Amino acid sequence: MTEPSLQEVQRWMKSRIHPSPVTLSPARGEGGGEGNVELNPQAGDPGAERLSVYSGGYLARMAEALEETYPAVRHVAGAGSFRALTRDYAAAHPSHSYNLSRAGRRLPEFLPTYPLTAELPFLPDLARLEWQVVESFHAFDRPATGFSQLAAIPAQHWEKIRIVFQPSVSRLSSAWPVLDIWEARNRPIQEVRIDLVNRPQKILVFRHGHQTSCELLDDRQDAVLAALMAGRTLGELSDPMTADPAAGSEHLLGAWFARWGSHALIAGFDLFHAEA
Repeated sequence: MTEPSLQEVQRWMKSRIHPSPVTLSPARGEGGGEGNVELNPQAGDPGAERLSVYSGGYLARMAEALEETYPAVRHVAGAGSFRALTRDYAAAHPSHSYNLSRAGRRLPEFLPTYPLTAELPFLPDLARLEWQVVESFHAFDRPATGFSQLAAIPAQHWEKIRIVFQPSVSRLSSAWPVLDIWEARNRPIQEVRIDLVNRPQKILVFRHGHQTSCELLDDRQDAVLAALMAGRTLGELSDPMTADPAAGSEHLLGAWFARWGSHALIAGFDLFHAEA
């Protein structure tokens, strides 16, 4: 009898633990099987039954990880639908990381074609918001810069400066009121009444200290943040800032900078272009 190699045993074990649409033959010793892998019974329990503990445990850990990462998705989907979503997602994207907090990172891209999204079309954006909250919480931020650094730059170079935001800062633009839905995640579902029609939301996600927050943005602040996060200089903000000249562009920009600074959202200023 040829004994299976270690690699064959490992592959077979992985195929049994990870959910898969492929039907596998049972192991030798319990009805014959692929790779001649034999499962020994212990204390009267068949080997296949003992192995099922690992398979069930994998799905249980995945469910716990996704519930912790996506509480709002679970809340609106319901426990039963979320269990099915967890099973289908785990089959499509088995975890290859030792860190279960990363297990759900691909759920936002999985949801657009998932059947439940036809009933709840905001789910992909809601999942994207929840993943950005997780990413913000775990990000390694730099020491916040002081505005004295900006003041030290000659005024004629300001238009060439690029703003560097903390890694914990991100933004999301959605056609749905996903911030309202996210904020209702701890309320009884029968009490949640949110108008979904024609209510797009633009959201700033950031961490201040140990607290991750989400705030609504108006169109102009979102346009400015999108430009700055894309690497545009202060001088290149003329388009979003002159969209409504009557709104007091300089006053608005100053107020936004003061708020971003008070929350330590700015990590520094890129002076490369200012020195060129």
